[in-house]
Amino acid sequence: MTAVEREGWHTELDRLREGGYRYLDHLTAIDRLDHVEVLAHVVVPDTLEREQVSTLVPDADLHLASIVDLFPAAAWHERETAEMFGMAFDGHPDPRPLLLREATGRAPLRKTTALTARVETTWPGATDPEAGRRARRPQLPPGVRESWLPEAAQ
Repeated sequence: MTAVEREGWHTELDRLREGGYRYLDHLTAIDRLDHVEVLAHVVVPDTLEREQVSTLVPDADLHLASIVDLFPAAAWHERETAEMFGMAFDGHPDPRPLLLREATGRAPLRKTTALTARVETTWPGATDPEAGRRARRPQLPPGVRESWLPEAAQ
């Protein structure tokens, strides 16, 4: 795996494309809380030689150069990554949302995003079914922080 600075992202992938890596297998991101790590996996079609390139994008400026001009298949991957992680790919030819019907202003795959369906729904372990009262040891839905719950549920 090759880790590059954000400014060298496009340049490194262009160098790999010129070196025979003509197939973009996938592009995705990982939320690291204070930054987003973006990864691209490219392949040489004839030999199946593979290379993964990663870069860190700080939360303060979630912008990264688009690689659609190098790998047209990146168009879909970048749109999905932008929508799910709240990023922008500068120079992308079609930055419209891809998967979500309406803009919520929240990036669903960021760890700081509360999943409202989980927060607003009574979780099975939250109440004692026999007595109809709160369980002795309240349980939170997976991925929900206690600070996200309404006052009455805490």
